[in-house]
Amino acid sequence: MKMTLRYLTSLFLLLVVTDSVILAQTGNKSSPSVKTQTPVESTPKKPRSKADELREQQLRVFQEHVLARSIDGIKKMDEAGLRLRARTEILTYLTKDKTASDQKQELATQIALAALADLREHSDEMPPFLLRVLSNDLATWIQKYRPNLTEQFEKSVKTDVKDDASARIHSLFELENGDILAAKRIRQELEKQGQLDGLNWWLDDLMARKSKEFEPIASEVVARAAQGQISFETLFWSSHVFLDPQVSSSLRNRFLAAVVTRTQPANFIPEPAPQMAYDLLTEILPFIQQSMPELYDQALNQHVAMRAAFSEKQLAEERRIKRLKESANPIDDLLSEAELAKTQSERNVLLLRAAELALEKKKFDVCLNTLSKIEVNAVAANADLLEYSIDRVLQIMVKTVLTDNRTDLAEKAAARIAATLTRVQALSMIMRYCAKASDKAEAQRFLMEATKVAESGPESTEKAKAFFLLSLTCDEVDLSKKADLLLSGIKVLNKLTNAETSERDNTIYKEYVQRLNNSGYELIRGFKQLTKQDENSALALVEKLQKPDLRTLALIGILQGLSALLTEPA
Repeated sequence: MKMTLRYLTSLFLLLVVTDSVILAQTGNKSSPSVKTQTPVESTPKKPRSKADELREQQLRVFQEHVLARSIDGIKKMDEAGLRLRARTEILTYLTKDKTASDQKQELATQIALAALADLREHSDEMPPFLLRVLSNDLATWIQKYRPNLTEQFEKSVKTDVKDDASARIHSLFELENGDILAAKRIRQELEKQGQLDGLNWWLDDLMARKSKEFEPIASEVVARAAQGQISFETLFWSSHVFLDPQVSSSLRNRFLAAVVTRTQPANFIPEPAPQMAYDLLTEILPFIQQSMPELYDQALNQHVAMRAAFSEKQLAEERRIKRLKESANPIDDLLSEAELAKTQSERNVLLLRAAELALEKKKFDVCLNTLSKIEVNAVAANADLLEYSIDRVLQIMVKTVLTDNRTDLAEKAAARIAATLTRVQALSMIMRYCAKASDKAEAQRFLMEATKVAESGPESTEKAKAFFLLSLTCDEVDLSKKADLLLSGIKVLNKLTNAETSERDNTIYKEYVQRLNNSGYELIRGFKQLTKQDENSALALVEKLQKPDLRTLALIGILQGLSALLTEPA
Protein backbone atom coordinates (compact mmCIF):
# COMPACT_ATOMS: atom_id res chain seq x y z
CA MET A 1 0.00 0.00 0.00
CA LYS A 2 2.82 2.43 0.85
CA MET A 3 4.48 1.78 -2.53
CA THR A 4 1.15 2.38 -4.28
CA LEU A 5 0.52 5.63 -2.44
CA ARG A 6 4.08 6.82 -3.11
CA TYR A 7 3.63 6.05 -6.81
CA LEU A 8 0.28 7.84 -6.97
CA THR A 9 1.70 10.85 -5.16
CA SER A 10 4.63 11.07 -7.55
CA LEU A 11 2.32 10.76 -10.53
CA PHE A 12 0.06 13.43 -9.09
CA LEU A 13 2.97 15.85 -8.62
CA LEU A 14 4.14 15.16 -12.17
CA LEU A 15 0.66 15.98 -13.49
CA VAL A 16 0.57 19.19 -11.47
CA VAL A 17 3.85 20.35 -13.01
CA THR A 18 2.76 19.35 -16.53
CA ASP A 19 -0.59 21.01 -16.04
CA SER A 20 1.08 24.22 -14.95
CA VAL A 21 3.28 24.27 -18.07
CA ILE A 22 0.36 23.72 -20.42
CA LEU A 23 -1.73 26.36 -18.68
CA ALA A 24 1.13 28.82 -18.93
CA GLN A 25 1.53 28.06 -22.66
CA THR A 26 -2.16 28.66 -23.29
CA GLY A 27 -2.08 31.97 -21.46
CA ASN A 28 -4.00 30.85 -18.39
CA LYS A 29 -2.37 32.60 -15.43
CA SER A 30 -4.67 31.17 -12.76
CA SER A 31 -3.68 28.38 -10.41
CA PRO A 32 -4.31 24.86 -11.79
CA SER A 33 -6.40 24.27 -8.68
CA VAL A 34 -8.85 27.06 -9.48
CA LYS A 35 -11.58 26.61 -12.10
CA THR A 36 -11.56 29.18 -14.90
CA GLN A 37 -14.85 31.01 -15.39
CA THR A 38 -15.96 31.35 -19.02
CA PRO A 39 -18.76 33.57 -20.31
CA VAL A 40 -22.02 31.91 -21.31
CA GLU A 41 -22.37 31.86 -25.10
CA SER A 42 -25.15 30.78 -27.38
CA THR A 43 -22.67 29.18 -29.81
CA PRO A 44 -21.98 25.42 -29.65
CA LYS A 45 -19.46 24.27 -27.07
CA LYS A 46 -15.88 24.25 -28.23
CA PRO A 47 -13.91 21.00 -28.12
CA ARG A 48 -12.09 20.51 -24.84
CA SER A 49 -8.51 21.71 -24.82
CA LYS A 50 -5.56 19.53 -23.91
CA ALA A 51 -5.22 21.54 -20.71
CA ASP A 52 -8.81 20.66 -19.75
CA GLU A 53 -8.25 16.99 -20.50
CA LEU A 54 -5.05 16.92 -18.49
CA ARG A 55 -6.77 18.75 -15.63
CA GLU A 56 -9.46 16.06 -15.51
CA GLN A 57 -6.83 13.33 -15.63
CA GLN A 58 -4.97 15.03 -12.79
CA LEU A 59 -8.14 15.16 -10.67
CA ARG A 60 -9.00 11.52 -11.34
CA VAL A 61 -5.51 10.34 -10.35
CA PHE A 62 -5.74 12.53 -7.25
CA GLN A 63 -9.17 11.04 -6.52
CA GLU A 64 -7.87 7.47 -6.66
CA HIS A 65 -4.96 8.46 -4.42
CA VAL A 66 -7.26 9.97 -1.78
CA LEU A 67 -9.66 7.02 -1.99
CA ALA A 68 -6.77 4.61 -1.35
CA ARG A 69 -5.60 6.72 1.60
CA SER A 70 -9.13 6.91 3.02
CA ILE A 71 -9.70 3.16 2.89
CA ASP A 72 -6.29 2.50 4.41
CA GLY A 73 -7.00 5.13 7.07
CA ILE A 74 -10.31 3.52 8.05
CA LYS A 75 -8.50 0.33 9.00
CA LYS A 76 -6.32 2.30 11.42
CA MET A 77 -9.11 4.28 13.12
CA ASP A 78 -9.32 3.83 16.90
CA GLU A 79 -12.96 4.74 17.58
CA ALA A 80 -15.44 2.11 16.44
CA GLY A 81 -18.22 4.70 16.10
CA LEU A 82 -16.14 7.03 13.91
CA ARG A 83 -14.90 4.04 11.91
CA LEU A 84 -18.48 2.98 11.18
CA ARG A 85 -19.29 6.57 10.27
CA ALA A 86 -16.37 6.67 7.81
CA ARG A 87 -17.46 3.43 6.20
CA THR A 88 -21.04 4.60 5.69
CA GLU A 89 -19.70 7.84 4.14
CA ILE A 90 -17.46 5.87 1.74
CA LEU A 91 -20.39 3.62 0.80
CA THR A 92 -22.49 6.66 -0.06
CA TYR A 93 -19.60 8.10 -2.08
CA LEU A 94 -19.04 4.89 -4.06
CA THR A 95 -22.70 4.39 -4.96
CA LYS A 96 -23.29 7.96 -6.12
CA ASP A 97 -21.57 7.01 -9.36
CA LYS A 98 -24.15 4.92 -11.20
CA THR A 99 -21.52 3.88 -13.75
CA ALA A 100 -19.04 2.62 -11.16
CA SER A 101 -16.77 -0.19 -12.30
CA ASP A 102 -17.21 -3.78 -11.15
CA GLN A 103 -14.09 -3.32 -9.06
CA LYS A 104 -15.65 -0.42 -7.15
CA GLN A 105 -18.92 -2.32 -6.78
CA GLU A 106 -16.98 -5.17 -5.19
CA LEU A 107 -15.11 -2.66 -3.01
CA ALA A 108 -18.44 -1.30 -1.77
CA THR A 109 -19.58 -4.82 -0.86
CA GLN A 110 -16.38 -5.47 1.09
CA ILE A 111 -16.72 -2.17 2.98
CA ALA A 112 -20.36 -2.99 3.81
CA LEU A 113 -19.27 -6.38 5.20
CA ALA A 114 -16.58 -4.66 7.29
CA ALA A 115 -19.21 -2.24 8.61
CA LEU A 116 -21.42 -5.18 9.59
CA ALA A 117 -18.46 -6.69 11.44
CA ASP A 118 -18.04 -3.40 13.36
CA LEU A 119 -21.72 -3.52 14.34
CA ARG A 120 -21.43 -7.12 15.42
CA GLU A 121 -18.17 -6.88 17.37
CA HIS A 122 -17.89 -3.28 18.61
CA SER A 123 -21.40 -1.90 19.15
CA ASP A 124 -20.79 -1.81 22.92
CA GLU A 125 -18.02 0.77 22.39
CA MET A 126 -20.27 3.20 20.50
CA PRO A 127 -22.44 5.95 22.03
CA PRO A 128 -26.08 4.73 21.93
CA PHE A 129 -27.41 7.62 19.82
CA LEU A 130 -24.55 7.38 17.33
CA LEU A 131 -25.02 3.62 17.11
CA ARG A 132 -28.73 4.00 16.31
CA VAL A 133 -28.14 6.65 13.66
CA LEU A 134 -25.30 4.81 11.93
CA SER A 135 -26.98 1.40 12.04
CA ASN A 136 -30.08 2.96 10.47
CA ASP A 137 -27.99 4.65 7.78
CA LEU A 138 -26.26 1.37 7.02
CA ALA A 139 -29.57 -0.51 6.95
CA THR A 140 -31.00 2.02 4.50
CA TRP A 141 -27.98 1.68 2.23
CA ILE A 142 -28.18 -2.11 2.34
CA GLN A 143 -31.90 -2.12 1.58
CA LYS A 144 -31.27 0.08 -1.47
CA TYR A 145 -28.00 -1.27 -2.86
CA ARG A 146 -27.25 -4.69 -1.31
CA PRO A 147 -30.57 -6.28 -0.22
CA ASN A 148 -28.83 -9.66 -0.14
CA LEU A 149 -27.00 -8.45 3.01
CA THR A 150 -30.22 -7.68 4.92
CA GLU A 151 -30.18 -10.94 6.85
CA GLN A 152 -26.56 -10.41 7.87
CA PHE A 153 -27.45 -6.91 9.07
CA GLU A 154 -30.28 -8.22 11.26
CA LYS A 155 -27.92 -10.74 12.81
CA SER A 156 -25.22 -8.12 13.36
CA VAL A 157 -27.47 -5.70 15.26
CA LYS A 158 -27.66 -6.78 18.88
CA THR A 159 -31.09 -7.23 20.41
CA ASP A 160 -30.43 -4.53 23.03
CA VAL A 161 -29.80 -1.91 20.33
CA LYS A 162 -32.96 0.12 19.85
CA ASP A 163 -33.90 0.24 16.20
CA ASP A 164 -34.81 3.84 15.43
CA ALA A 165 -37.56 3.14 12.92
CA SER A 166 -38.35 6.84 12.57
CA ALA A 167 -34.81 7.67 11.42
CA ARG A 168 -34.81 4.67 9.08
CA ILE A 169 -38.06 5.75 7.44
CA HIS A 170 -36.77 9.31 7.07
CA SER A 171 -33.72 7.96 5.22
CA LEU A 172 -35.89 5.83 2.94
CA PHE A 173 -37.93 8.85 1.86
CA GLU A 174 -34.71 10.38 0.51
CA LEU A 175 -34.20 7.52 -1.97
CA GLU A 176 -35.65 7.05 -5.43
CA ASN A 177 -39.19 5.61 -5.09
CA GLY A 178 -38.70 6.30 -1.39
CA ASP A 179 -42.43 6.52 -0.69
CA ILE A 180 -42.87 2.84 -1.61
CA LEU A 181 -39.88 1.74 0.49
CA ALA A 182 -40.98 3.93 3.41
CA ALA A 183 -44.58 2.67 3.27
CA LYS A 184 -43.35 -0.91 3.43
CA ARG A 185 -41.29 -0.09 6.51
CA ILE A 186 -44.20 1.79 8.14
CA ARG A 187 -46.42 -1.29 7.71
CA GLN A 188 -43.75 -3.49 9.26
CA GLU A 189 -43.43 -1.21 12.28
CA LEU A 190 -47.19 -0.90 12.76
CA GLU A 191 -47.46 -4.67 12.62
CA LYS A 192 -44.60 -5.11 15.07
CA GLN A 193 -45.42 -2.47 17.66
CA GLY A 194 -48.68 -0.78 16.65
CA GLN A 195 -47.29 2.65 17.55
CA LEU A 196 -44.68 4.62 15.59
CA ASP A 197 -42.95 7.87 16.51
CA GLY A 198 -43.10 10.37 13.66
CA LEU A 199 -46.18 8.78 12.06
CA ASN A 200 -47.73 12.23 11.51
CA TRP A 201 -44.64 13.30 9.52
CA TRP A 202 -44.79 10.25 7.27
CA LEU A 203 -48.50 10.68 6.59
CA ASP A 204 -47.79 14.34 5.77
CA ASP A 205 -45.02 13.35 3.39
CA LEU A 206 -47.04 10.65 1.64
CA MET A 207 -49.96 13.03 1.14
CA ALA A 208 -47.71 15.85 -0.10
CA ARG A 209 -46.17 13.49 -2.67
CA LYS A 210 -49.67 12.35 -3.73
CA SER A 211 -48.36 8.84 -3.18
CA LYS A 212 -50.57 5.86 -3.96
CA GLU A 213 -49.37 4.49 -0.62
CA PHE A 214 -51.09 7.26 1.38
CA GLU A 215 -54.67 5.96 1.44
CA PRO A 216 -53.80 2.34 2.40
CA ILE A 217 -51.42 3.44 5.17
CA ALA A 218 -53.86 6.07 6.51
CA SER A 219 -56.69 3.50 6.51
CA GLU A 220 -54.56 1.10 8.52
CA VAL A 221 -53.76 3.86 11.03
CA VAL A 222 -57.48 4.57 11.47
CA ALA A 223 -58.23 0.89 12.03
CA ARG A 224 -55.51 0.62 14.66
CA ALA A 225 -56.65 3.88 16.27
CA ALA A 226 -60.13 2.44 16.80
CA GLN A 227 -58.52 -0.55 18.53
CA GLY A 228 -56.55 1.69 20.89
CA GLN A 229 -53.15 0.96 19.32
CA ILE A 230 -52.34 4.56 18.33
CA SER A 231 -51.69 7.13 21.08
CA PHE A 232 -53.79 10.26 21.51
CA GLU A 233 -50.63 12.34 20.95
CA THR A 234 -50.08 10.75 17.53
CA LEU A 235 -53.77 11.10 16.63
CA PHE A 236 -53.76 14.76 17.69
CA TRP A 237 -50.68 15.66 15.62
CA SER A 238 -51.96 13.62 12.67
CA SER A 239 -55.52 14.97 12.76
CA HIS A 240 -54.85 17.77 10.23
CA VAL A 241 -54.00 15.09 7.66
CA PHE A 242 -57.36 13.33 8.01
CA LEU A 243 -59.25 16.64 8.08
CA ASP A 244 -57.56 17.95 4.93
CA PRO A 245 -60.03 18.72 2.10
CA GLN A 246 -58.16 16.48 -0.36
CA VAL A 247 -58.71 13.41 1.84
CA SER A 248 -61.67 11.25 0.83
CA SER A 249 -64.85 11.71 2.88
CA SER A 250 -64.88 7.99 3.61
CA LEU A 251 -61.42 8.07 5.23
CA ARG A 252 -62.17 11.29 7.14
CA ASN A 253 -65.44 9.90 8.53
CA ARG A 254 -63.77 6.69 9.64
CA PHE A 255 -61.15 8.79 11.46
CA LEU A 256 -63.85 10.88 13.20
CA ALA A 257 -65.74 7.74 14.23
CA ALA A 258 -62.53 6.16 15.56
CA VAL A 259 -61.86 9.19 17.77
CA VAL A 260 -65.41 9.15 19.14
CA THR A 261 -65.00 5.45 19.92
CA ARG A 262 -61.68 6.05 21.70
CA THR A 263 -62.99 8.91 23.83
CA GLN A 264 -65.93 7.08 25.41
CA PRO A 265 -66.05 7.45 29.24
CA ALA A 266 -65.65 3.69 29.71
CA ASN A 267 -62.14 3.94 28.26
CA PHE A 268 -60.99 6.27 31.07
CA ILE A 269 -61.54 4.12 34.15
CA PRO A 270 -59.96 4.48 36.67
CA GLU A 271 -57.66 7.22 35.21
CA PRO A 272 -59.22 10.45 33.85
CA ALA A 273 -58.86 11.28 30.16
CA PRO A 274 -55.48 12.77 29.21
CA GLN A 275 -55.29 16.38 28.05
CA MET A 276 -54.49 15.29 24.47
CA ALA A 277 -57.73 13.28 24.27
CA TYR A 278 -59.72 16.36 25.27
CA ASP A 279 -57.78 18.61 22.83
CA LEU A 280 -58.29 16.10 20.00
CA LEU A 281 -62.03 15.87 20.57
CA THR A 282 -62.25 19.68 20.84
CA GLU A 283 -60.56 20.02 17.46
CA ILE A 284 -62.76 17.55 15.57
CA LEU A 285 -66.19 18.48 17.09
CA PRO A 286 -67.02 20.96 14.27
CA PHE A 287 -66.15 18.33 11.65
CA ILE A 288 -68.32 15.72 13.35
CA GLN A 289 -71.23 18.18 13.39
CA GLN A 290 -70.75 18.81 9.68
CA SER A 291 -69.91 15.34 8.34
CA MET A 292 -71.42 12.92 10.87
CA PRO A 293 -74.29 14.72 12.66
CA GLU A 294 -75.61 11.39 13.96
CA LEU A 295 -72.53 11.18 16.25
CA TYR A 296 -72.44 14.82 17.32
CA ASP A 297 -74.55 14.56 20.49
CA GLN A 298 -72.51 11.59 21.71
CA ALA A 299 -69.21 13.38 20.98
CA LEU A 300 -70.41 16.56 22.71
CA ASN A 301 -71.48 14.65 25.84
CA GLN A 302 -68.09 12.91 25.99
CA HIS A 303 -66.39 16.29 25.64
CA VAL A 304 -68.37 17.72 28.57
CA ALA A 305 -67.67 14.62 30.70
CA MET A 306 -63.91 14.89 30.11
CA ARG A 307 -63.85 18.55 31.07
CA ALA A 308 -65.80 17.84 34.26
CA ALA A 309 -62.97 15.52 35.33
CA PHE A 310 -60.27 18.18 34.89
CA SER A 311 -58.01 19.03 37.82
CA GLU A 312 -57.90 22.59 39.15
CA LYS A 313 -54.50 23.06 37.47
CA GLN A 314 -55.92 22.03 34.08
CA LEU A 315 -58.91 24.32 34.53
CA ALA A 316 -56.64 27.23 35.48
CA GLU A 317 -54.50 26.67 32.38
CA GLU A 318 -57.61 26.48 30.21
CA ARG A 319 -58.90 29.75 31.67
CA ARG A 320 -55.51 31.36 31.07
CA ILE A 321 -55.46 30.25 27.42
CA LYS A 322 -59.00 31.52 26.89
CA ARG A 323 -58.23 34.79 28.60
CA LEU A 324 -55.13 35.37 26.47
CA LYS A 325 -57.06 34.59 23.29
CA GLU A 326 -59.72 37.14 24.19
CA SER A 327 -57.31 39.74 25.57
CA ALA A 328 -56.73 43.00 23.70
CA ASN A 329 -53.12 42.98 24.94
CA PRO A 330 -52.02 39.42 25.83
CA ILE A 331 -48.36 40.44 26.19
CA ASP A 332 -49.17 42.89 29.00
CA ASP A 333 -51.41 40.27 30.62
CA LEU A 334 -48.57 37.72 30.63
CA LEU A 335 -46.17 40.31 32.07
CA SER A 336 -48.68 41.13 34.82
CA GLU A 337 -49.11 37.45 35.63
CA ALA A 338 -45.34 37.07 35.77
CA GLU A 339 -45.08 39.80 38.40
CA LEU A 340 -47.69 37.98 40.52
CA ALA A 341 -46.12 34.51 40.09
CA LYS A 342 -45.51 32.62 43.33
CA THR A 343 -42.19 31.09 42.23
CA GLN A 344 -39.24 32.30 40.16
CA SER A 345 -39.55 29.26 37.92
CA GLU A 346 -43.17 30.12 37.05
CA ARG A 347 -42.20 33.78 36.54
CA ASN A 348 -39.48 32.80 34.07
CA VAL A 349 -41.88 30.63 32.07
CA LEU A 350 -44.44 33.45 31.80
CA LEU A 351 -41.76 35.96 30.78
CA LEU A 352 -40.49 33.58 28.11
CA ARG A 353 -44.04 33.19 26.76
CA ALA A 354 -44.45 36.97 26.68
CA ALA A 355 -41.14 37.37 24.80
CA GLU A 356 -42.14 34.73 22.24
CA LEU A 357 -45.50 36.43 21.72
CA ALA A 358 -43.82 39.84 21.36
CA LEU A 359 -41.52 38.36 18.71
CA GLU A 360 -44.50 36.84 16.90
CA LYS A 361 -46.21 40.27 16.86
CA LYS A 362 -42.94 41.93 15.77
CA LYS A 363 -42.66 44.01 18.95
CA PHE A 364 -38.91 43.53 19.00
CA ASP A 365 -37.96 46.05 21.68
CA VAL A 366 -40.56 44.52 24.03
CA CYS A 367 -39.15 41.07 23.26
CA LEU A 368 -35.58 42.09 24.14
CA ASN A 369 -36.67 43.93 27.28
CA THR A 370 -38.72 40.95 28.47
CA LEU A 371 -35.89 38.49 27.89
CA SER A 372 -33.60 40.67 30.00
CA LYS A 373 -35.94 40.18 33.00
CA ILE A 374 -35.52 36.40 33.01
CA GLU A 375 -33.23 35.18 35.80
CA VAL A 376 -31.54 32.21 34.17
CA ASN A 377 -29.69 30.97 37.25
CA ALA A 378 -32.58 31.32 39.68
CA VAL A 379 -33.31 27.59 39.43
CA ALA A 380 -30.07 25.71 38.75
CA ALA A 381 -31.85 22.61 37.42
CA ASN A 382 -33.55 24.64 34.67
CA ALA A 383 -30.68 26.99 33.81
CA ASP A 384 -29.32 25.23 30.70
CA LEU A 385 -32.74 24.67 29.15
CA LEU A 386 -33.82 28.22 29.91
CA GLU A 387 -30.65 29.69 28.41
CA TYR A 388 -31.10 27.54 25.32
CA SER A 389 -34.72 28.77 24.99
CA ILE A 390 -33.65 32.42 25.27
CA ASP A 391 -30.89 31.95 22.68
CA ARG A 392 -33.39 30.28 20.36
CA VAL A 393 -35.80 33.25 20.60
CA LEU A 394 -32.92 35.65 19.87
CA GLN A 395 -31.76 33.58 16.91
CA ILE A 396 -35.28 33.60 15.43
CA MET A 397 -35.41 37.34 16.04
CA VAL A 398 -32.22 37.85 14.02
CA LYS A 399 -33.72 36.00 11.09
CA THR A 400 -37.04 37.86 11.40
CA VAL A 401 -35.66 41.40 11.59
CA LEU A 402 -33.37 40.82 8.60
CA THR A 403 -36.46 40.38 6.43
CA ASP A 404 -37.31 43.97 7.45
CA ASN A 405 -33.78 45.16 6.59
CA ARG A 406 -33.01 45.85 10.28
CA THR A 407 -29.36 44.81 10.52
CA ASP A 408 -28.91 47.11 13.52
CA LEU A 409 -31.57 45.27 15.49
CA ALA A 410 -30.26 41.90 14.28
CA GLU A 411 -26.82 42.80 15.61
CA LYS A 412 -28.34 43.87 18.93
CA ALA A 413 -30.16 40.54 19.28
CA ALA A 414 -27.07 38.52 18.29
CA ALA A 415 -25.00 40.29 20.94
CA ARG A 416 -27.37 38.96 23.64
CA ILE A 417 -26.94 35.29 22.65
CA ALA A 418 -24.98 33.37 25.29
CA ALA A 419 -23.85 30.17 23.50
CA THR A 420 -20.75 30.65 21.32
CA LEU A 421 -21.89 28.51 18.38
CA THR A 422 -25.42 29.95 18.33
CA ARG A 423 -24.05 33.49 18.41
CA VAL A 424 -21.65 32.73 15.56
CA GLN A 425 -24.56 31.26 13.58
CA ALA A 426 -26.54 34.47 14.09
CA LEU A 427 -23.62 36.71 13.10
CA SER A 428 -22.97 34.52 10.07
CA MET A 429 -26.61 35.01 9.05
CA ILE A 430 -26.20 38.80 9.25
CA MET A 431 -22.89 38.58 7.37
CA ARG A 432 -24.48 36.68 4.47
CA TYR A 433 -27.38 39.16 4.41
CA CYS A 434 -24.96 42.09 4.06
CA ALA A 435 -23.01 40.28 1.34
CA LYS A 436 -26.19 39.71 -0.68
CA ALA A 437 -27.07 43.38 -0.20
CA SER A 438 -23.65 44.23 -1.73
CA ASP A 439 -22.48 45.86 1.51
CA LYS A 440 -19.08 44.20 1.52
CA ALA A 441 -17.60 46.41 4.24
CA GLU A 442 -20.35 45.47 6.71
CA ALA A 443 -20.16 41.80 5.70
CA GLN A 444 -16.42 41.79 6.44
CA ARG A 445 -17.05 43.50 9.78
CA PHE A 446 -19.51 40.79 10.81
CA LEU A 447 -17.09 38.08 9.65
CA MET A 448 -14.40 39.59 11.88
CA GLU A 449 -16.84 39.87 14.79
CA ALA A 450 -17.98 36.25 14.38
CA THR A 451 -14.34 35.11 14.27
CA LYS A 452 -13.61 36.98 17.52
CA VAL A 453 -16.63 35.35 19.18
CA ALA A 454 -15.45 31.91 18.07
CA GLU A 455 -11.93 32.61 19.36
CA SER A 456 -13.22 33.78 22.74
CA GLY A 457 -15.37 30.68 23.35
CA PRO A 458 -14.38 27.90 25.76
CA GLU A 459 -12.30 25.04 24.35
CA SER A 460 -14.95 22.60 23.13
CA THR A 461 -16.22 20.88 20.01
CA GLU A 462 -18.79 23.71 19.77
CA LYS A 463 -15.90 26.15 19.32
CA ALA A 464 -14.43 23.97 16.57
CA LYS A 465 -17.83 23.79 14.86
CA ALA A 466 -18.11 27.59 15.00
CA PHE A 467 -14.85 27.91 13.03
CA PHE A 468 -15.96 25.21 10.58
CA LEU A 469 -19.24 27.07 10.03
CA LEU A 470 -17.39 30.29 9.24
CA SER A 471 -15.08 28.45 6.82
CA LEU A 472 -18.21 27.41 4.92
CA THR A 473 -19.98 30.78 4.95
CA CYS A 474 -17.06 33.13 4.32
CA ASP A 475 -17.08 32.50 0.55
CA GLU A 476 -19.29 35.49 -0.29
CA VAL A 477 -17.18 37.82 1.87
CA ASP A 478 -13.52 36.75 1.85
CA LEU A 479 -12.60 33.48 0.16
CA SER A 480 -8.98 33.81 1.33
CA LYS A 481 -10.09 33.20 4.95
CA LYS A 482 -11.47 29.71 4.29
CA ALA A 483 -8.29 27.69 4.92
CA ASP A 484 -7.31 29.72 8.00
CA LEU A 485 -10.75 29.32 9.59
CA LEU A 486 -10.69 25.59 8.92
CA LEU A 487 -7.21 25.41 10.46
CA SER A 488 -8.46 27.26 13.58
CA GLY A 489 -11.15 24.60 14.06
CA ILE A 490 -8.58 21.86 13.57
CA LYS A 491 -6.34 23.35 16.27
CA VAL A 492 -9.24 23.27 18.72
CA LEU A 493 -9.93 19.61 17.92
CA ASN A 494 -6.24 18.76 18.35
CA LYS A 495 -6.27 20.24 21.88
CA LEU A 496 -9.40 18.28 22.77
CA THR A 497 -8.20 14.95 21.39
CA ASN A 498 -4.89 15.30 23.19
CA ALA A 499 -6.79 15.50 26.49
CA GLU A 500 -9.02 12.48 25.84
CA THR A 501 -9.77 10.00 28.62
CA SER A 502 -8.33 6.50 28.48
CA GLU A 503 -11.42 4.70 29.80
CA ARG A 504 -13.32 3.68 26.69
CA ASP A 505 -16.33 2.01 28.25
CA ASN A 506 -17.61 4.82 30.45
CA THR A 507 -20.31 7.38 29.79
CA ILE A 508 -17.92 10.36 29.66
CA TYR A 509 -15.81 8.75 26.96
CA LYS A 510 -18.84 7.84 24.85
CA GLU A 511 -20.07 11.42 25.09
CA TYR A 512 -16.62 12.55 23.93
CA VAL A 513 -16.84 10.23 20.89
CA GLN A 514 -20.35 11.51 20.13
CA ARG A 515 -19.05 15.09 20.14
CA LEU A 516 -16.15 14.08 17.89
CA ASN A 517 -18.60 12.55 15.44
CA ASN A 518 -20.63 15.77 15.34
CA SER A 519 -17.43 17.72 14.66
CA GLY A 520 -16.49 15.14 12.02
CA TYR A 521 -19.65 15.95 10.11
CA GLU A 522 -18.67 19.63 9.95
CA LEU A 523 -15.08 18.67 9.15
CA ILE A 524 -16.20 16.69 6.09
CA ARG A 525 -18.24 19.64 4.83
CA GLY A 526 -15.36 22.06 5.40
CA PHE A 527 -12.83 19.96 3.50
CA LYS A 528 -15.29 19.36 0.69
CA GLN A 529 -15.71 23.09 0.14
CA LEU A 530 -11.98 23.85 0.46
CA THR A 531 -11.20 21.13 -2.08
CA LYS A 532 -13.52 22.76 -4.60
CA GLN A 533 -11.47 25.94 -4.16
CA ASP A 534 -7.98 24.40 -3.93
CA GLU A 535 -7.45 20.65 -3.59
CA ASN A 536 -3.72 21.03 -2.90
CA SER A 537 -4.34 23.26 0.16
CA ALA A 538 -6.99 20.81 1.39
CA LEU A 539 -4.60 17.86 1.18
CA ALA A 540 -1.87 19.81 2.99
CA LEU A 541 -4.32 20.81 5.72
CA VAL A 542 -5.28 17.18 6.37
CA GLU A 543 -1.81 16.59 7.80
CA LYS A 544 -2.50 19.18 10.52
CA LEU A 545 -5.08 16.88 12.10
CA GLN A 546 -3.36 14.91 14.85
CA LYS A 547 -6.06 12.30 15.45
CA PRO A 548 -6.01 9.64 12.67
CA ASP A 549 -9.78 9.14 12.92
CA LEU A 550 -10.47 12.80 12.10
CA ARG A 551 -7.79 12.79 9.40
CA THR A 552 -9.65 10.01 7.61
CA LEU A 553 -12.95 11.90 7.81
CA ALA A 554 -11.21 14.95 6.33
CA LEU A 555 -9.95 12.79 3.44
CA ILE A 556 -13.53 11.72 2.80
CA GLY A 557 -14.44 15.41 2.60
CA ILE A 558 -11.73 15.85 -0.04
CA LEU A 559 -13.18 12.89 -1.97
CA GLN A 560 -16.58 14.56 -2.00
CA GLY A 561 -15.02 17.83 -3.16
CA LEU A 562 -13.17 16.09 -6.00
CA SER A 563 -16.40 14.47 -7.15
CA ALA A 564 -18.00 17.91 -7.28
CA LEU A 565 -15.06 19.28 -9.31
CA LEU A 566 -15.38 16.43 -11.81
CA THR A 567 -19.14 16.65 -12.22
CA GLU A 568 -19.91 20.36 -11.96
CA PRO A 569 -19.58 22.41 -15.15
CA ALA A 570 -16.46 24.56 -15.35
